[in-house]
Amino acid sequence: SKAIGDTISWAPYSVEFAKQKKCKVVMSTFHNEWFEGLEEYKDIKFVTPGSSIVCKSVYNIGWYKKDGKWDDHEKNPNQVNLIPLQQAATDILGLEFKELNFGLNFKKGNSPLDKPYVVFGPNATSGCKEWDYNHWVSLSKMIKDIGYEVVTLTQKPFHIEGTINVTGKLDEAANYLYHAKAFIGLGSGLSWFNWSLGNHTYMINGFARPNHEFTTKCTKIYNDNTCIFCWNDEVFTFDPGDWNWCPVYKGTKKQHVCQRSITPLQVFNKLDI
Repeated sequence: SKAIGDTISWAPYSVEFAKQKKCKVVMSTFHNEWFEGLEEYKDIKFVTPGSSIVCKSVYNIGWYKKDGKWDDHEKNPNQVNLIPLQQAATDILGLEFKELNFGLNFKKGNSPLDKPYVVFGPNATSGCKEWDYNHWVSLSKMIKDIGYEVVTLTQKPFHIEGTINVTGKLDEAANYLYHAKAFIGLGSGLSWFNWSLGNHTYMINGFARPNHEFTTKCTKIYNDNTCIFCWNDEVFTFDPGDWNWCPVYKGTKKQHVCQRSITPLQVFNKLDI
């Protein structure tokens, strides 16, 4: 997977596999530089995707479909959307699941701002994961009113009046996250990135059940009984090609109600700053 969250989620189990099986492990990711140089990964050999190497066995970590459903049990012993994301790796590798975070190889620099600030991560890869723009605007005003600056970290320009938008590289994003008083994100890669840096994450996520992502250093903000947690539904299968994917309410006023029902005040009241 090229995804930030998948890469961060699954990489630590190369180390765990090497320890438990007492073997040499070669790992290929699209972001090897995040892990190379870390003490925990010192015995892991990294190669670029597509490299040829002689080895005893090969494990491909991922979510696999069969006939359009998450039920390829030959590759994923447990239906992947019903278990924590990290467990997809331990299932395939034959390890007992436990949450692991060995960090990322990013260096902390000086604080980029002279004033204390809060970071927003308002972008995701699907409409069902995103939060209403006007909610971000309202939340930014609440936070600024108590004396903090607000920084948004995005890949493309994201304008909220009175906030600072940073669209630089991940090493720049990492430094902003290191020094932030709080990070507020979604069920997306930037939340995994922040968590792997050792920071607390306030996650606005009503589409997945509470334990699907990481559980340590995380405050999950969601509403019960608004919908069905479609991401973790036994029957429905997420369609990454459909931005408006919403298996229950697509095309109605209640589309993505799981996210839209979460209010700015609800998020603000969860913050410990």
